[in-house]
Amino acid sequence: MKVRHLAAVGLLTATSACATPARMYTTAELTRVGQSCGLALGELAQEEEEPRLLFMIVPNPALSQQQCVSRWARRRSLHLVTLEGVERVSDAPSN
Repeated sequence: MKVRHLAAVGLLTATSACATPARMYTTAELTRVGQSCGLALGELAQEEEEPRLLFMIVPNPALSQQQCVSRWARRRSLHLVTLEGVERVSDAPSN
């Protein structure tokens, strides 16, 4: 009886330690979140190789933008990665 009880507790503990895979959000979902936090199109990204990371690619983001995106990411068990030192490059050639 004790052995069965210990086996059941061990199985329950091992099963609860398993983590579910991170969800990939669509471009539309990330765009909607970015816009609600004051970001432009394409400034939030998620990579299939590491879906638990949410990349914020913004030159000199405001603290309020960082906090907004960070809150959204935390609620979804994502880790926010802010890429610093990013510079905007104009689309026009510089000739």
